[in-house]
Amino acid sequence: MVKKISRRGLLFLLFNSCFLFIFFQLLFSADQGNLSSLLRSSQPQEEAYFPLSNGLKVYLLSGYPYPLTTVVLAVKAGIEAENSETNGWRHLLEHCLLFRQSRLIEKNQLFSTIKKTGLYYNAHTDQDLMTFEFCLPKEYLEEALGRLKEIVFNFDFTEEALENEKKIISLEIKEIERNPEKLGLSLIYKLIFGDSNYGLPVYGQEKVIQQATLKDLEKIHQQYFWPNNSALVVIGDFSLEKIKPVITSLYSDLSPGQIQTVAPFPSPKLSNQDSLLELTMKIPETYLLAGLPGPPYNLPEAINLELLIEILGGGMNPLLYGALAGYPDLVTSMRLHYLSHERAGLIYLSAITTEKNISTLKRLLQSFFASLPEINYSPEDYPPGQQYLIMDFLQGGKNRIKWLSEKLTENPIALGMALSKHLLLAAESGQQNYLKQVESLNSSDLRKVARRYFKQARPVWVIIKPEKK
Repeated sequence: MVKKISRRGLLFLLFNSCFLFIFFQLLFSADQGNLSSLLRSSQPQEEAYFPLSNGLKVYLLSGYPYPLTTVVLAVKAGIEAENSETNGWRHLLEHCLLFRQSRLIEKNQLFSTIKKTGLYYNAHTDQDLMTFEFCLPKEYLEEALGRLKEIVFNFDFTEEALENEKKIISLEIKEIERNPEKLGLSLIYKLIFGDSNYGLPVYGQEKVIQQATLKDLEKIHQQYFWPNNSALVVIGDFSLEKIKPVITSLYSDLSPGQIQTVAPFPSPKLSNQDSLLELTMKIPETYLLAGLPGPPYNLPEAINLELLIEILGGGMNPLLYGALAGYPDLVTSMRLHYLSHERAGLIYLSAITTEKNISTLKRLLQSFFASLPEINYSPEDYPPGQQYLIMDFLQGGKNRIKWLSEKLTENPIALGMALSKHLLLAAESGQQNYLKQVESLNSSDLRKVARRYFKQARPVWVIIKPEKK
């Protein structure tokens, strides 16, 4: 029997051009709820959540008029369990599972399937999860579900395949380290979380990756790749009644396993001292990057911070630019993000400026962060008679979150990844609707979270300058 589940807000897609961030700012609700409150009422969506007997969590969202159907399978096997001696092995495992399974590459079988169906085929490893994504015409949905099962739950590649994939990852790491924002973000994580799990780069360290053996990767696969540590999401134009028995038949023969628990690491300490790292790269512009610890995925105040970040850095009139009043040429661009993970969060700012403006920009931002607990975000914060022409930042932020939630439903791959993340990370408590929670927030809620996360600590800074000729 298909089980209907309670409504929850499943948002909030980081809507910017940097691909690295796009999937990591979603879903700060507590239960596994449906999306009806976020979907267009004119479209007849249907949804169902049902766990299989082996523990696999399945979420179906049908009735979308997309030309392609999306399938996402996520495993709770991110880098949170890595250390300095194994950093990057999960990234390597992801690549090998995706591209090097012996039965799938034999006679070019996998790529023949991709060519035939015209599907999108990719995978990602982050702090908490490893996700595998298919996007293909609905007539190939059953074939994709079977292929995905083979890819994720089998371990079948050779030493030669492993060494070939190491070479590819080596090139990928070099490319990432030539990107100032991606490298800068990795350094911010390192400065805030130190040698703990989240302080390691998600793409890994090249020397460590080169040391990985088949036996090492097989051990990781045996520890984490079980149905009771995974979630499957299907989104598109299909029949719930037809696809549910297909999934049950395909995946029920997988046996559940004993999941390895990850030892907790200490929460990052709020520092009242400046921490700064400076480096040079072959780039034309100067980057100033800043980071502060934020709340983890399930902490209730994460919603408050999410709204505050949207007010500060999003929309047509981001409040953050008020910090630069009187300095019109100080930055070329500036963005503010909140990245959430199961056990920690990160507030991250990136700005493109010039070397001569770094000290001024840094001083203005530090002063602005400290002022956030004193700001009036709504006309209601002013006495009667003084509310005329006052900018309502609070309502503007709420409206933008509603708009972003709608935008999320237009991207089935991002939506599928968001749903799978929610299924695996969300705490099993609370029944409140996300958008209602956002709507209930007031300026006092924002000032409290600003005081905790912006005023009580000083940011860590990374400055990346162009190499001098």
